[in-house]
Amino acid sequence: MQTETWLLYLFAIVLIGISPGPIAMLSMSHGIHFGKKRSIATGLGSVSAALVLMAASAAGLGAIISASEYGFSLLKWCGAAYLVFLGIKLVLTKSQGQKLEVTKTEGKGTAKQLYKQAFLVGISNPKDLLFFAALFPQFIDLSAPQMPQLTILALTWALVDFSFVMLYASMANVLAPSLKASNKLHWFDRTSGGVFITLAAILVSRD
Repeated sequence: MQTETWLLYLFAIVLIGISPGPIAMLSMSHGIHFGKKRSIATGLGSVSAALVLMAASAAGLGAIISASEYGFSLLKWCGAAYLVFLGIKLVLTKSQGQKLEVTKTEGKGTAKQLYKQAFLVGISNPKDLLFFAALFPQFIDLSAPQMPQLTILALTWALVDFSFVMLYASMANVLAPSLKASNKLHWFDRTSGGVFITLAAILVSRD
C-alpha cells in the first residue's frame, strides 16, 4: 500500500472517530464510573467488534445483507433493542447522595462485563458492516495482493478506534470527581441513557 493512500485512509477514519456515537457514549459512561484502566476492556471490546465486522465485509456479507432487506432490518432492530436496553438501565439510575461512588460495586464493571457491553454495542450496528464494505474498496489496489492491504486497513482502524475509546473514557474520568462532589453523576447517567435511546431511534428510522 502506498504511503499516500494510507495517510488518506488514516485521515478519513480519524474524522469518523471524532464523530460521537454509541461506542463514544459507552466509553464515557465506563470511564466516569470505572476509570481509565478498566476502560481498556471497553476499547478491546470495540476493536474486537470492528474486526469481526471487517472480516464479515471482506467475506462478502456486507453485499449479502445490502441485498436482503429482511436480514438488514432484523440486524438493525436487534442493535436498536440493545441500545434501548442500555439506555433504560442508565435512565433508571437513582441518586445515592454523598455515598455515590465511582467504583466497581457488586461485581459490576468487571473487565469481562465492560468488554461484553462494548462488543455488543459495536457488533449490533449493521450499518458498520455496510460501511466497511463500502470504505475498504476505495483504498485497495486490485492489482496487488489484497490480504496485506486488508490487514493494514484493519490494524490502522483498530488502533484509531482504541485510541478514541480511551480518549473519551479519559475525558469522562476527569469529570468524575466534580460530578461526584456535586451529586450529579446520576444525571450524567440519565443523559447518557437518553442519548442511547435517541441513537436507537435514529438507527431504526434511517434507510
